[in-house]
Amino acid sequence: MPALARRPPLQAELERIAAERLAAQREIERLYRWEFIRVCGECVGWCCAGAFLMLWSFHMTDPLVAQIPFWSSMLVCYGGISFSLIAAYVRGCDRGDW
Repeated sequence: MPALARRPPLQAELERIAAERLAAQREIERLYRWEFIRVCGECVGWCCAGAFLMLWSFHMTDPLVAQIPFWSSMLVCYGGISFSLIAAYVRGCDRGDW
């Protein structure tokens, strides 16, 4: 079956539209990749901050005082990761991802 022959102005317009959509798709994929890297970095940062507090609590000699950084490490780690994920979701809603 032969391909449909299009008039040159129509073909040029279709190619322009395709090029615009391809450029937009590349920009969106770059934005999604950057957002993913950002959220992963934030989660790793919160994990490292929580691990630092926990290790600091292991080096203390008074068990009662050591509980402060220990439980703070739980709060910082889990709370920070939750905050990062919720903030990423809100940014996605603002962009119109879902």
